[in-house]
Amino acid sequence: MKQIENRKLFVLPYLLILGAAVLRLTVSHPYNLVPIFSCLLFFGASRPKRELPIPLLLLIGVDIFLTTHQYGFPLTAGHVVTWAWYLAIALLGAGMLRSSISMPRVVGASLLASVSFFLVSNFTVWAEWGMYAKTLGGLGACYIAALPFFRNSLVSETAFSLLIFGLAKYSEAFKPLRRMQDARS
Repeated sequence: MKQIENRKLFVLPYLLILGAAVLRLTVSHPYNLVPIFSCLLFFGASRPKRELPIPLLLLIGVDIFLTTHQYGFPLTAGHVVTWAWYLAIALLGAGMLRSSISMPRVVGASLLASVSFFLVSNFTVWAEWGMYAKTLGGLGACYIAALPFFRNSLVSETAFSLLIFGLAKYSEAFKPLRRMQDARS
């Protein structure tokens, strides 16, 4: 029985990352309603750090495909910043959520992931692309233009984080009950 439970715990983070990647590839996701950070936080919290390259490589592959084939844009240094933030978010999950999972910790990690990504990624857009003046006002305009995406991403990532970690914790709470029921059968 323990081996089956371990296998389920092994598979779930991978299924979530794969699901998020497929969602990005197949579904129109206006306003950033894709739980990439939630899945990375969960993966980091539930899998060893040595396995982090697997979801990172999957997400990098999706980003490369979408950028170059779907949208027809070149890859830039901004993509490397995004990929570095994927790693940072997975490490945040490993550091902040591996030892103790609680609602405040999950919300805090989710907010930290979303806010930090918003600040860094939009700074990169401002610095890299010629869309905004290279002034403080141009940087402010860049952040203001991204606020609708940020709001939805913040709500989506927080809700998905609570859902994913809550369901995982809820299912853990019923393991002793399942063991008792299996023993009676």
